[in-house]
Amino acid sequence: MQLPKSRRRQKLREKKCQYPGCGKIFFGIHISKYCPEHRQDRYRIRKRTKPEDVNIKNQTFKHNYTEVVTMVMNCALEGCDHQFEVKIYPRQYIYPKYCPEHRNEYKRIRHLQLIGREDLIEQMKLEGESFEIEHSVNADSGSDSGEAMEDVA
Repeated sequence: MQLPKSRRRQKLREKKCQYPGCGKIFFGIHISKYCPEHRQDRYRIRKRTKPEDVNIKNQTFKHNYTEVVTMVMNCALEGCDHQFEVKIYPRQYIYPKYCPEHRNEYKRIRHLQLIGREDLIEQMKLEGESFEIEHSVNADSGSDSGEAMEDVA
């Protein structure tokens, strides 16, 4: 089978510019949306998101070490007294803020609920940590499921 050596030329159609407020009629191929004026870079709408603050979930530790050093740090979560080891690398300044048991957002919230610090959960929400969790279920509904398990067994 012989294939054609030249590509088929695309048909120019009468199109309407999709740029907000323009609406000019121009000739373009099937995929073109904008008139030649609005195809220029200065008219392109760029959506940029703000970078997330690294100090929300991590901590900045400024140092001038030239070798890898192991350091013991305390967990930054209220009511947690765990200590954990962190390797400090040269020219790296961002390290974990929480112990391995509380690095997960869900586990941090559960810990704060268990110690009764709902105000800190609200403060975490205001600082920008994104999470969704339902408030703890009443103790009565939890005991009902336990009784059902005893009946089944």
